[in-house]
Amino acid sequence: MLKKWLGGGEVGKGFANTFARAPLYLIVLAFLSISQAPAIVRADEDLQSPSSPKRDSGDSIDRVTAFIPLPAAADPIALSKPDSAGTPLFLTPDVAARSDSPNAADEIWSAYIDLWKAHHADPSQAELRTLFGLPTGADVLITQRRGRVAPSELQWRPGSFRVWQTDHFEILSQADDVESRRVAESLEREYWVWTQVFFPIWAGRDQVALVTNDWNRQSTTADAHLKSLSSPARIKHGQRHRVVLLSDAESYRATVASAFQNTDSNAVAASTGFYSDTLRLSFFFPQQDLSSLHHEVCHQLFTEASANASRRRPTRGQLFATATTKDFWLVEGIAGYFESLRYEQSLAYVGGWESPRLQLARYQALIGGVPIASLGNLQGIRDDIQSKPDLARWYSQASLRTHFLMDSAGPSVRRSLIKRLADLYSPSKKAAEVDPPATAAEINPAGILRSLRVDDAHISQNPVKGDLSTLCLAGCEVTREGLSKQKPISGLTWCDLSRLPITDVDVRRLVADTNRMDQLSLEATGVSNEIVPLFRGATQLRELDLSYTAIDDTAVQSIPSSVETLWLTGTNLTDQAIDTLAALPRLQTIDIQRTKITEQGLQRFRQAKPNCQLNPLNIPE
Repeated sequence: MLKKWLGGGEVGKGFANTFARAPLYLIVLAFLSISQAPAIVRADEDLQSPSSPKRDSGDSIDRVTAFIPLPAAADPIALSKPDSAGTPLFLTPDVAARSDSPNAADEIWSAYIDLWKAHHADPSQAELRTLFGLPTGADVLITQRRGRVAPSELQWRPGSFRVWQTDHFEILSQADDVESRRVAESLEREYWVWTQVFFPIWAGRDQVALVTNDWNRQSTTADAHLKSLSSPARIKHGQRHRVVLLSDAESYRATVASAFQNTDSNAVAASTGFYSDTLRLSFFFPQQDLSSLHHEVCHQLFTEASANASRRRPTRGQLFATATTKDFWLVEGIAGYFESLRYEQSLAYVGGWESPRLQLARYQALIGGVPIASLGNLQGIRDDIQSKPDLARWYSQASLRTHFLMDSAGPSVRRSLIKRLADLYSPSKKAAEVDPPATAAEINPAGILRSLRVDDAHISQNPVKGDLSTLCLAGCEVTREGLSKQKPISGLTWCDLSRLPITDVDVRRLVADTNRMDQLSLEATGVSNEIVPLFRGATQLRELDLSYTAIDDTAVQSIPSSVETLWLTGTNLTDQAIDTLAALPRLQTIDIQRTKITEQGLQRFRQAKPNCQLNPLNIPE
């Protein structure tokens, strides 16, 4: 991958769409630049500062665990108990942020999490199901009906769509029933996770305070406390959050372009989701990857479900504080953080070293040499940010900083960040009132850089949860021992394990399947011809890097026909591999320098495949 980046090749579609998207305001997708801007701070030195704590070799947990609605008959797994030293094996959102704070409001947050823990332990408890508004036979109550009246911006005829409703969402859908139901279920789960992670901001916090008042959690169970109340308790919600689900990408782009005619058509084409804070509508189309949905709905909930949110639809031309604050990086960064939402064994996880947004940031910083952006470089109001020429890089850096502040900088910093978010989404405050003072302490870039360097101990303490689409460990301090602590990962589209001291066995055990794989880099690892079984089923593999590995002519015969870019620099190839390589139907770029291939072999390849770019980089002997 490094050769590709430094050689001027285009950013791969597989991870460019995931990381470089700027969907909230339909910002044009920009190519990443690794040029050094003057206002960017290098983090070459391993400096210490109070705001940049050193990672303790995996001793800390870098993500939060939240709970989701379960069917009454569900049999959830038991929560992990602390280890022999008393160290917790997971952190709930309240503990991650409050750190034993004596604040009474934090006790309400803690009580709310305890209610969810009780639901997780026994989903059949009727009082808890009533409290959360959960149906008896399912985790989410979903109804549907024929659509009659749609927002005027959609220009939809009556009967051309269906309306799907959950407790907290109304989905106007032209997609099929399977996709509509999948989105409805995802939205409802995301709502409850959001309330746990950002409880101090949520409009329902006051209702929770009333329900948990006088609850002695040491002596009384959650269901017993709820039974003792004079009437059944239920957390009530206001108006449902509205979502538009189009049938496919083409319909999505046409609809959004029509509804927002002053929006750049290129920006529409680059987006995979959009939330309009003026229309109070989110727009999506069916996708396997739900990260865009997580991103935009996070924006929607901060705008519409916060305690200070206006219940009225904004007037045309009204600007929100989030558009005029210099902390717009946090508005986008926190939505990028929430893209990491994933599920495993009836639990939800947010954040962590495997968060999708961190994979490209890790590659940029540890392999590409991209310096960590300073806060000053990130700050700016929405309109100014949108005009940046290196917008994709800005998004990557904003998400990186937000991840660090939420997961690695400590409870007090995380708490301060949530307070900042609460102020940003308060319509009663002006932008000047929520911007941090100019003297605010800057986070040491070295601390952010350190947080990207995953090692064996950190993987052991924080193994990947759920499926993963992107994984980059290049430049990290991971060995065979560390990877042995990680279960096989399914669903990868981009995997970069280059420069790690690992073998064929390690890679084949880690990568559970390659049927969705788009890019794979094993450069300078210990793999050999024994890696070829991994390529079976890799029918979508577009870029493969096996440079400086022990493969030879035999392995070349198993390279998938879908490959367009192939890096085989420094391998044991001979002229016998030429015919096989030339027969790859989609091959566009190949590097076979520093191999045993002769000049005659190169000439034969040029004749057989004259339009293929051969050895695009000058690699000195």
